[in-house]
Amino acid sequence: MVSSVREKMIQVEREKKRAAAHSVETELVRARDGSGHFISDDPSTPENEAWVEKPKKKTTPKKESKKAPAKKRGRPSK
Repeated sequence: MVSSVREKMIQVEREKKRAAAHSVETELVRARDGSGHFISDDPSTPENEAWVEKPKKKTTPKKESKKAPAKKRGRPSK
């Protein structure tokens, strides 16, 4: 049993973080068949087959590559 308001607030925040970690964001995308062509909607069914839900892809920022310093151009040394 939680004895103080502060401990109750901490417990609620932890539960929110756990719930957020398990949730998966989805987006609607056009449905495609095996060869990559769009699938059309069949008006005789209540469900729209032309759109499907897929999980969102997580994007990661690209790492910057370290370039070698440019060589100085000048007179060749003797």
